[in-house]
Amino acid sequence: MALRVLAVSAPDYPEGRLGSQTLNSSDPASLFNACRYAALLAQQGGSAWGESNWAVPRLTRRNSVLLMRSWREQRAAYEALLQEVQPNLLLLGAMTLALPGAIACARVARELFGDRICIVLGGRHASETVYTTPGQPEVQHHPGSPLRLMAEGAIPHDFDLVVSGDGECVIAALGELVAECEKHERPAALARRELSSLREVPGRWIAGFVEDGRIHTVESQGRQIDRNQLPSPAEMFGVRTAFDVFDGRLTAHVFSDTGRGCAYDCAFCSERSSVTGKLEQFSGSPRRLFHQLASAVRVIGEDSPTRKASAFVEDSVMLGGSIAAMDELSRFLSEAQLDLRFGAQLTLDQILRSRASLAALRENGLDYMFIGLETFEPGNIGGMSKDLGHMRGRWISRAEKALELLASLDIRCGVAVLFGLGETHENRLQLFEQLQRWRGRFGFPEPISLNWAVQHPLKGFDGGTGYRYFEWGTPPGPYLDAFQDFGEASLHYPVAGCAPPTLEALSELRSAFRELYRDPMPTAAAQPGSLGVVGLTETQDVRFQAGSKA
Repeated sequence: MALRVLAVSAPDYPEGRLGSQTLNSSDPASLFNACRYAALLAQQGGSAWGESNWAVPRLTRRNSVLLMRSWREQRAAYEALLQEVQPNLLLLGAMTLALPGAIACARVARELFGDRICIVLGGRHASETVYTTPGQPEVQHHPGSPLRLMAEGAIPHDFDLVVSGDGECVIAALGELVAECEKHERPAALARRELSSLREVPGRWIAGFVEDGRIHTVESQGRQIDRNQLPSPAEMFGVRTAFDVFDGRLTAHVFSDTGRGCAYDCAFCSERSSVTGKLEQFSGSPRRLFHQLASAVRVIGEDSPTRKASAFVEDSVMLGGSIAAMDELSRFLSEAQLDLRFGAQLTLDQILRSRASLAALRENGLDYMFIGLETFEPGNIGGMSKDLGHMRGRWISRAEKALELLASLDIRCGVAVLFGLGETHENRLQLFEQLQRWRGRFGFPEPISLNWAVQHPLKGFDGGTGYRYFEWGTPPGPYLDAFQDFGEASLHYPVAGCAPPTLEALSELRSAFRELYRDPMPTAAAQPGSLGVVGLTETQDVRFQAGSKA
C-alpha cells in the first residue's frame, strides 16, 4: 500500500468544549467536499488511490478523516490516529482561526515521521491569504499567508505544500505524486518538487512551498472542474450527524456546487462574492442538489437502515436564491417522492419574495430555514450587501414578516446573530429582546447561533489590520470561557475599526442569551405553524468525540 492518507480538519480552539447552544456537526463538510474526488478514485481503482488505505468501504474510509475543535482535548486522538494510519500524505484543512491548530498538527506529524510524510495545508485560510489580483502578475501573499510565515521564520517549516482555491482535483493529483515518491524510495515530502507537472489539473488553484527561504508557487491553467461529475460527500464518506431539528433523522450536508461562497458581498463575511468569486455552472445546480439529496436518502438507507434521512443545504443561500432554480428543484423532488426532510439558508428578502416556491418545497420536504439575521439595524454597522429591501421597511420589521411567512407554511426557523461589527451594546440587548418576543409568538427562532465578528484576511480586504493569525484567536483564560456560547469569536482578531469585547459586556450578553432558553416556547399544539423543536445541535462522532465549524 504505497499511498496512506489521513485528512484532518484542524482545531480552532486551544482547549475547551463548545457550549450547548452552538452549532456543530460531527461531519467535516468542507473537508469531505475537498476530498471527495480522491475518494471516488479510491473507490474506482486503477490508480494510486485505488491501492491506498482509502480503497475501502465509505464507513471505513471515514476512519481516516478526523474533525477537531479543541487541541488539548483531541490531541491524543489525533496522535493515536497518526500511529494507526502511518500516513505519508497528511491533508490539513483550516479556516483562519484554525491556523494555529494546523501548525500544531503539522508539528506533531513532522516530529513523528520527518520527511517520510508530505504535509499539505488547504482550506479557506489558505485561499484568502495566497491569491492573485487583476493587474498583478505575481501571486500575492497576505501577512497571514502560511507560505510567507514559513519563509520569514514566524512558524516552523512544517507545511510541505499550501494549496489555495479549488482542492478536489489537485488533492487527487498530489496523492499520485506521493505514491510515485514511495515507488522510487524518495521522501514523500519531496513531492513538492514535482508541483509544476500539475498545471493542467482542473480547477482554479495556486499551490506553493518554501525552500531555502524562498516561496515557490505554481498556478493552475484554470480549467473548470465539471461539478456535474463530482460525487456527493455522503456517498464517499457516509453520514453520522443527526440535527435535532429533524427529530432524530441522520443529517447529510449537501451542496448545489455553484461556487466557493455567496452571491452577496457583505464586508464582514469570509464568503463575500468579491473574495470567493461569482456563482459558477449555475444552470445545472437544481439537478446537482437533487442528486445530492437523493444520495443522502440512499446512503443513509444502506448504512443505517433503522434511521430515516434528512439533509441541510450548505449553500450560503440555497441555489443563489433563484426562484426558477428552487421551482426546478421542487419538480425533481415531487417526481422522486423521497422520504426526506431538509433545511436550507435564504436571506430575509429572498424569503419574502419566494412564498409560492417555498410552499412547493414545503410539500417536498423543506421544513427548516436558517437565516443570517446578524444585527438589529444594518445602518448601525455600515450596511450589508444582502439588505436589498431596505427601501421597503426596517431590517427588523422585514425579519418579522419573514418569520410570519415561514410560520404560515409550517417551516421552522433558526437564526445567526453576529456582534462586534460596530453596533452599540444597547443594540445587542435590543436584539435579544426581539428574539425573545419572536420565540414567544412563533415558537422560534431555534436555535440562535451567537457569534462575535472575526476579521478574516479576505485577500487583503481586511481594513489594513494585517493580522498574521499564527497565534490562537482566543488563548486559554477568562475570554475563552466567556466565548463558550459563541460559534465563531476571537479576542485577538476583531474586525477592523472595532475593539474586542470587554468581559463585562460578554457576561451580560451570556446571561441575556441563556435567558432566552429559560423561558418555555409554545408547543406545536399551542402555536399553529410552529413545530416547537429543540436546537440544531448534533450527535458527536462516536470514535473521536469531535465537533465541527461547518
